Amino acid sequence: MSIGVAALAMPSVARAQTASRRYRLDRAGSEIGTHDISISRSGDTMTVDVSIAIAVRVLGLVAYRYEMTSREIWQNGMLRSIRSRSDNNGDATFVNADRSGSVIRIDGSAFAGTADAGVGTTSYWNPAILDRPVWISTQGGTPLDIRATRTGTASYPVSGGTVATTAYALGAELPATVHYTASGEWAGSTFDARGSQVTYIADSLSPAFAEIWSES
Repeated sequence: MSIGVAALAMPSVARAQTASRRYRLDRAGSEIGTHDISISRSGDTMTVDVSIAIAVRVLGLVAYRYEMTSREIWQNGMLRSIRSRSDNNGDATFVNADRSGSVIRIDGSAFAGTADAGVGTTSYWNPAILDRPVWISTQGGTPLDIRATRTGTASYPVSGGTVATTAYALGAELPATVHYTASGEWAGSTFDARGSQVTYIADSLSPAFAEIWSES
């Protein structure tokens, strides 16, 4: 499989470019949370900010809560750093990771050590990371072995309709399926949560993320 790592190559530009998107998380027909992502680029450097808020209610009471904020810095298509904080139903987790030469040094609540500098991350924002066999979990910092496998095409839901996507299963260490459009937009993801499927549904796929990291 080749998605084209070159898609992460970011040409230098004089002006900054930005785009933001919100995904709502749907479980069994009910909205349980939101996932906001904002991307900006200045020259060869990209900043990716993520904010996730989930609250699962049972009989009107919150039975499960999850919150996360993270910031990734990418430079010339390579991860430079991650700063992430999350609260998983009362369990605090964190990731502090920085590139040092040919490795990423990770100090996380679930892992402390190094990974090859050519890693991806679990923020999903760019399909080029599907070619990368190791992703750093933004919850805890664990390096995950990813075996992204194309599973077919789909008519994937977005707010107000559907969009044609290609689906990829990520493997045993990250049991989720991610969907990307032909132009490289992350349309959304699905995963199982205690027997029910959770589906990411984008408010809109415009403005485009893809135009920020690759030439038109």
